[in-house]
Amino acid sequence: MNAEARHRRYALLAEAAPDGRGARFARRRANQPGPLYSDLAKMPDWLAAGEADRHRLAALAGLLHYRRAIDAELSGPKLATIAAALGEDLLDAACDADLDQDGPTTLPPPERILAEGRDLLEAALPVSLAVTFPGARDDARARSLVMQAHVLERAMA
Repeated sequence: MNAEARHRRYALLAEAAPDGRGARFARRRANQPGPLYSDLAKMPDWLAAGEADRHRLAALAGLLHYRRAIDAELSGPKLATIAAALGEDLLDAACDADLDQDGPTTLPPPERILAEGRDLLEAALPVSLAVTFPGARDDARARSLVMQAHVLERAMA
């Protein structure tokens, strides 16, 4: 990681997990770890992104999570509803992606796919950010899906 990227991630980490005395005390009382140097590598670029970019990334992560169910879906109208709600370009990108992970086999409505994507974004974050992001749990599978969604989203730009 170059110095500029490391500095940018450190700034994101400091913003998401403030390290003032009160914040450190609150984390200790809640048995939550403070930020670690190793957390820098896990700081995603989407933390500094706007709401629209986060929405697209969450939608794409959710679509990747439900990819197995999308592949098994026979209902054209159901897939069209998902494409209309989340973006046809995102659905196409998710369908074209090479995935080696399992996932759910039933396809929920678009709003649930988006909610799952948002949950994945948070789950991928280091536990030290749980004060700001309650769903942060340093989940490796979630981080893998979010990173793949991020790569696909950048490729589409």
